[in-house]
Amino acid sequence: MNQRRPETYQITDPEQLQAVASPRRQDIVDRLAAYGPLSIRELAAHVGARPTALYHHMTRLIAVGLVLEAGTRVWRRRREQLYQTFSPRMRLSEAMLEPGNLAVMSDIVAAQTRQMARDFEAAQTSPARLTEGQGRNHTFYRLVGRPTPAQLARINACLIEIAEVLWHANDEDAELIAFGCTMSPLDSGASPKA
Repeated sequence: MNQRRPETYQITDPEQLQAVASPRRQDIVDRLAAYGPLSIRELAAHVGARPTALYHHMTRLIAVGLVLEAGTRVWRRRREQLYQTFSPRMRLSEAMLEPGNLAVMSDIVAAQTRQMARDFEAAQTSPARLTEGQGRNHTFYRLVGRPTPAQLARINACLIEIAEVLWHANDEDAELIAFGCTMSPLDSGASPKA
């Protein structure tokens, strides 16, 4: 594909939001964003599925414009189509700001959570799994606390830094990792203090 892609794309279109309210389609978008152009055959190997199980998901993602055809190549004397995401950074932060998106955002988070659980379970038996030290790539957290405004600002700055590190992590020899995060106020009846 010769056309220049935007560095970051905010997914705000209702049809696009509905399309990513599926763990499989989120995984497809994430893998394509991480690996660059892939064929269905390669993508299937990365997500642990048969190629035939991905076609209807790809059709939907292409129809809403989140995935694009990115040229072709020959593999074993057969021409195969390559696919890539519309942008290397697919974001949902602007969609969260719209009150009309509350239901679909909850569906997307539920789908992400299901995918994170699948990722965690699959990693339990991975030979690449490291649970300790500087190279740790397998862990989980659910922490509850009462941060001050300054502490909350620091938490958010750290999350932004983690996101930036992962956005720029493109070592082709390194293992692909998934990082997921939700942060939610728990005292639903209480007003946050400024």
